[in-house]
Amino acid sequence: MRRRIGPRLRTAATRPLFLAQVFTSVSGACAMVMAAYFLDPRQFAEFALLNLAAVTLVGLVRAFLFQPALIQYRHDKQALVPFRYALGGAFIAGILLAVSALLFAAAYWTWLLVLAVSGMFPILHDWLRYRAMALDRRWDVAISDLARLVLVSGSPLVFLLNADPVFYQAYLGLSLVLPMLYLRIRLPVLQSFTPLRSYLKPASLQLADYVAGQFNSTVPLMVLGGLGASYLIGGVRFAQTLLGPLNLVFAASTVNLIADGASKETHADTGDLIRQGRRLARMLGALACSWVLALIMLAWQGGFELGGLRNEQLLIGLILVGTLTLGSGWAGIHAIVLRLLRRQGTVTLGRIVLVAITATAFITGYHLGGTDLSLAAGFVAGALASPLTFGIPAHLTYRSVLRRQGALLRADPQEGTALEQIR
Repeated sequence: MRRRIGPRLRTAATRPLFLAQVFTSVSGACAMVMAAYFLDPRQFAEFALLNLAAVTLVGLVRAFLFQPALIQYRHDKQALVPFRYALGGAFIAGILLAVSALLFAAAYWTWLLVLAVSGMFPILHDWLRYRAMALDRRWDVAISDLARLVLVSGSPLVFLLNADPVFYQAYLGLSLVLPMLYLRIRLPVLQSFTPLRSYLKPASLQLADYVAGQFNSTVPLMVLGGLGASYLIGGVRFAQTLLGPLNLVFAASTVNLIADGASKETHADTGDLIRQGRRLARMLGALACSWVLALIMLAWQGGFELGGLRNEQLLIGLILVGTLTLGSGWAGIHAIVLRLLRRQGTVTLGRIVLVAITATAFITGYHLGGTDLSLAAGFVAGALASPLTFGIPAHLTYRSVLRRQGALLRADPQEGTALEQIR
């Protein structure tokens, strides 16, 4: 086993998109650790919610514009997002980030304006990242994310200027200005593109899937944080940071799978794509189990204390977030394969069922024991339901697709090959 895993890890470490995800994850972890160290518990809780809002907004625009375009690029090489689309998404995200600061943190109007402007740059940077992936300029993506890491590592100087959660979140947004400019210089100017209306239905389904998915953890965290101080919110957000290495492997694997499915001949065949997805899900599931158990044991044995966090909060957060990561991470790979197979509706329906289950758990937990029990019930329910709502439909879809492909090849090998090329 060790002889097989070692070479695979070395190979992954030389892949630019894997390195890019490492740099991105370390940047996020660095920001969270610095905030927990320099801010007091109340300020850290405010920053945790504000940072969660910023990350969620980036994911929202990505789900509707950038990722659907990259998936569509598998079938249409003109499926690139123009600047005006990205600018519109960035403007909306900046406004919503400033509004979230009004809800979660105390801030002057001047800082709200700065926060709104800074909230646009993560969207614009993400727009260029996904274009670089489509054009197979993967090392440019890694270099831009490395530049961001260097800028985020200067966070202690920022806290010396102003130890304020809104100020720091604004700096994190502005840290993407230089990486964005680097990609803008390196990438060719877009001359033509396929209009969004050509793939609006799958983009809308993916947006609905993403929005629904936020009700599994993000929206409850924000709502419960708005209702009042919660014992677990800080621990949950910091646990998500410690699970960053695991999340980066899941995210990098997902991005690589999408990019390979869109641009690589090795994934053009449906059977090969399904086999790659299944193998990847098994490997990541085993890795996730090991990593989550190791972190829980370390937190159980040691006393972890920071200015804004206590060890008991971290331990409970690791248990909750870890179990959710195990279930949702494995299921997420199968969801991506289903999307590449153009089964967008199946994924969205599964997400709706999952949200119904977790929302029921969050609400029931809140009525029985307040915010902390609500978080515990919702996270555990999501961990148990994710493999069922995505794994079962994926298995049935794979079997149907492979059976049909086998029938076509037996009837007419040339027709089956032509069908795969069209797909």
